[in-house]
Amino acid sequence: MAIAPRPTGAQRFTDARTAKIAELIIPTVTDQGLYLEELELSPSGGTTTLKVSVDQPSGTDQVDLDTVAALSQAISARLDEEDVLPELDSYELEVSTPGATRPLTEPRHFERNLGRLLEITPTGGSPILARLTAVHDDSITVAEQKPAPKKGMPVKYADPAEIGFASITQARVQVEFSHTE
Repeated sequence: MAIAPRPTGAQRFTDARTAKIAELIIPTVTDQGLYLEELELSPSGGTTTLKVSVDQPSGTDQVDLDTVAALSQAISARLDEEDVLPELDSYELEVSTPGATRPLTEPRHFERNLGRLLEITPTGGSPILARLTAVHDDSITVAEQKPAPKKGMPVKYADPAEIGFASITQARVQVEFSHTE
């Protein structure tokens, strides 16, 4: 991608505290069939919040709330066992998923959003709205959404086109609302 992709593997957690926490909780996360997306320690008021973001490793299924709740309890128990934050009197644990409009920065993020409408900003170009139809090793295939000629007319799409990851500056899922009559 034109923007620097986020580090993967152990390089994702660069400071010593988050690396230690990640090493401790990754087995707990993977035991639940999930992927540790992000980990952040942030001071808020008199306490510190440990934010843990998890996602499915592949596919398009979503992480349900029961799984997030069970994982939160398992991570809390694991952290209490090891006392990895002894310098903190207390901390709050937040376990969540990345959210629908997070930036897509890795090929696996695109794979998780097959079929969805994306806003893609190509290097040196204007943002486009396009339906993601395929993900390849170094590119994606999309069908650009054409503006409707009149309000209420069905949406039309251009022929599929391939865009290399190296030429994508930014990409986000566009939340779509549909209704049935």
